[in-house]
Amino acid sequence: MRMKFFERTYLLTLVLFLVFLNGCILMLTLYSYERRVDATEQVCLSEQYTIRQAFEDDYDGTGNGSDLILQTTYGSFYQKKGIRLCFTDAMGEIRYSTLPAGLQIPEAGKLIQGKSEDGVRYVLISETICDGAFTLTYAKDISEMDEEFHQLFIMFLGVSVASSTLLALFLHLVLRRLYAPLDKLRSVTEQLSRGNFSVRAEERGGDEFALLGADFNRMADQINAQMNELKTTADQKQRMLDDLAHEMRTPLMSIHGYAEYISNANIPEEERIDSAQCIMQESLRLRSISETLLDMAFVRENKIHPAPLATRVLLSNTWDRFQLRAQACGIELTCHEELPILWGDELLLELLLSNLTENALKACREGGRIEIGAREEDGAVMLYVKDNGIGLTNEQLVHITEPFYRTDRARSRSGGGTGLGLALCARIAKAHGGRLEFLSAPGCGCEARAYLDVRELPEAT
Repeated sequence: MRMKFFERTYLLTLVLFLVFLNGCILMLTLYSYERRVDATEQVCLSEQYTIRQAFEDDYDGTGNGSDLILQTTYGSFYQKKGIRLCFTDAMGEIRYSTLPAGLQIPEAGKLIQGKSEDGVRYVLISETICDGAFTLTYAKDISEMDEEFHQLFIMFLGVSVASSTLLALFLHLVLRRLYAPLDKLRSVTEQLSRGNFSVRAEERGGDEFALLGADFNRMADQINAQMNELKTTADQKQRMLDDLAHEMRTPLMSIHGYAEYISNANIPEEERIDSAQCIMQESLRLRSISETLLDMAFVRENKIHPAPLATRVLLSNTWDRFQLRAQACGIELTCHEELPILWGDELLLELLLSNLTENALKACREGGRIEIGAREEDGAVMLYVKDNGIGLTNEQLVHITEPFYRTDRARSRSGGGTGLGLALCARIAKAHGGRLEFLSAPGCGCEARAYLDVRELPEAT
């Protein structure tokens, strides 16, 4: 079974720390032991030098005939102090020795360490004395120092085990506390993967986990917003399909009914002509729907190429198109130009103004007023169509740019509307980097505002 990241981190950190800690302590202990051995050897050299000088002085004072007595005296005296002596003559023959069995006599001028047969360790030093007549070998028991090192090593092991246990415990607690935010974040991601998009991570503190939690929350907010947007888009598309099926069903049924009626040979010629005209009207209605849908698809799939446009010409073209119709209905149509030049696609902007003006004419009664204009607001160009017609409710304003939505279905059908004009206008405004807004209230008219910002145009989607 694969270990978790916390477990791997814990074990790796613990092993590395214990290896380095215990290794450093062991090296320090061995270094201290070696220093102790060096110091002991220096003491032995000093003692051996003192004994050698004292023996030579006594040897010169007593004469050569008493050398064995002198050696015996020195050997017995220093043996009581834990120092063993050995005297050999110039031929290498042992004259007197208190060395334990198993020790090897070193060469003259050498310092070595050796063990006796009973396992006791000694420091041995050999030097020639009395002008080369004898070789004095000095041996001192240093097994006590080994015993101290052994006890120190045992104590080190005990302390190491105890400290390692405490370290493992505290390290586990500390790492568990440090990794707690990560566990919480993992729990949040698990809930998010199960579809709970409302869950959020903690952002307490200023460490990396808090920053990660903040980044995760921003990501979750974006995902939630995109999910809501996708849901809204899917709902709108489904409503559009449902409305499209409904809108096409009526003219198709009318066409089928009139065609079936015409096929009857017994109807009068006048009724045959009326039926044919009805078929033509319903066919024109279907063509209008299809053309508007194609325009919406074109705006959606293609990125516009803005060019400088004369505002006066753009507004005048719209005014010319609707002036006669407005006069016939007793409606005053005016233009207000506050910007000499604007950037955009001429055909699409004329289509936008035409659709907005068309809706304004339908909303106004005789004696009404419609104002078409362009001005700059908050750094963006705004095209607007303002009327004093019947106005819209808040519910109507929410759905007014949805395809096939009509505020008055009966009046719209009689006027030949498809319910796609404002949806197309919203697409055109979005293609120009802006948006379409409506300000209205029942009985207070309506102002449609198309904000345009061609500095950063959206990609075609």
